[in-house]
Amino acid sequence: MKALIRRIVGLAGSLLLVAACASAPPAPDAAIDAAKVAIANAEKADAGHHAGAELGEARQKLASADDAVTDENMILAERFAQESRVQAELASARTEAAKAAAVNKEMERGADALSEEMERAGEPK
Repeated sequence: MKALIRRIVGLAGSLLLVAACASAPPAPDAAIDAAKVAIANAEKADAGHHAGAELGEARQKLASADDAVTDENMILAERFAQESRVQAELASARTEAAKAAAVNKEMERGADALSEEMERAGEPK
């Protein structure tokens, strides 16, 4: 009888160990925080004006990550959080590219205006 009880206790302990190993991984807090920081940086860079679609996608992916955490699907939450960060970084990059293009265009206009002034100054009256 004592042997049977020991076996049952041993089996119960093994089942608890297996159940503990099979539990859901922890929430991907670092990935979610990184996505939030990337979105905040994109917003500061005015990505809403220059890359609104990408910024919107980043926000949507972050919301999906939060939903996956609520549903205790941590693997999916991690993926959505990473996708959110990538979309926010893309929005920031597109914003910086648009700003650089605008500065370049303004510099070209200034150079053209300077060239015209130089041509007029060189012409006799």
